[in-house]
Amino acid sequence: MTVVAALALVCLAGNPSVASPAAQGDLRSFLRPFRSDSAWNTPIPAGARYRKIPGIERMGGGLNYDDRWSVGVYRATREDRRARLFIHDWTLWNKLDSGEVRTAGNAPDVEDRLRGASKPFPDFPANPYSTTARATDAAGRTWPRGIRPIAAGWSNTIYVPAGARSSPDSDALLAIYQPDGLVLECYDAVVCANGDVVCQMAGFTDPTGDGTGANNGRCASLLNCYAGLIRAGEVASGRIPHALNLTCSRRLMAPRAVLPALAFDMNDRYAGDLPMGSRLAIPRGVDIRSLGLSERGAVIARATQEYGAIITDRGGDGGLTLRAELDAADALYLDRATDMTIIVHRLQQVVAGR
Repeated sequence: MTVVAALALVCLAGNPSVASPAAQGDLRSFLRPFRSDSAWNTPIPAGARYRKIPGIERMGGGLNYDDRWSVGVYRATREDRRARLFIHDWTLWNKLDSGEVRTAGNAPDVEDRLRGASKPFPDFPANPYSTTARATDAAGRTWPRGIRPIAAGWSNTIYVPAGARSSPDSDALLAIYQPDGLVLECYDAVVCANGDVVCQMAGFTDPTGDGTGANNGRCASLLNCYAGLIRAGEVASGRIPHALNLTCSRRLMAPRAVLPALAFDMNDRYAGDLPMGSRLAIPRGVDIRSLGLSERGAVIARATQEYGAIITDRGGDGGLTLRAELDAADALYLDRATDMTIIVHRLQQVVAGR
C-alpha cells in the first residue's frame, strides 16, 4: 500500500511588523537567520557525495494543509503591545490536539483558565521530548552539554505584534523577534486577546549564531523552529538562498543526531536510517528543468539542490514536510500532488561535504 506523504508549503505575507521603520534589531537575522557560514546558509559543495534513501520512493505528495505545520514568525518593536509569557504543562498539547483550546480566538474564561494553570518559568533545561540517547521515558532522557540555557535572556514581559498567532495545529509553533534581538520561540503557543502567550515550552534564542542545536531551539533536534523557513519573497524572486526546514516520517529516521542537530525524539519509534539533522538534497547532476515541475515547484527543487533540506523534527508517518511561514498559502501555490512527489522521490542524503 502506498504511503501518502506531504510536503506542506505555507508562507507569511503582509506582516506589518516586517516593514515598520521603527523595528529594532537586525533585519538580516529576521529575513535570513544565522551566520553566513552556518549549515543553513552554506551551499552544498560541488564535490559532495549522495546516498539513496531506502523507502523514500514510497513517499508521495500531499494536498491542502490549510496553513498547518507551518511557523508563525513576527518581528516586534517597542511600539507593539507589551504582554506576558506563561508556561503551561504538557496537557496543553492534548487540549490543542482535541480542539478544546485553539491557538487564538478562545473565550475569555478559557484564556483565564490557561493563565491560571500556568507558571512563569519552565522546569526543564531543553525540549522535554528530546534526548541524546535512546529513551522511552523522562527518566532515561539526556540532553547535550553546552546548550544555551533556558534562562538566557528570559523575561516574562514580551512584545507581541497585533495579529500574531501560532500555526493552527497541535505543535502551534510561534517565533517573535523581540526588540533586543533575541527570538521568543514557543511550542504549543496560544495567543490571548490581549497579546499574552501561554505555551508548553519557550526560550529566547539567538538568530545570529551558528544555527546548531546548541541554540536550544524548540524542535526535537534542538534546532530552531524558525530556521530554514520558506519566505514568500524568496519564491517570487525565483531563488531561495538557504537550506530548508524539513520534518520527516519516523519510518525513515534513525535514533541518532548529526550536526547541526544535537538531539532526537524521546520514545522515537524510528524505523529507518536517517539521523536527525541529516541534509537531504536533489543531487547536483540532476537537471531540474527536465523534471516537469511548475515554475514555483522548480524554485523549491533548486533550493534543495543548492542548499538541501535539513531534518529538524519528526513529522507524521506519511512522509516529509517542508516548513514555511504562516499565512498566504497562495504565495506558494503549486501543484503539490505532482511537484512535491517529484521532489521527494529525488531527494538523497548528503553523506560527504555536508
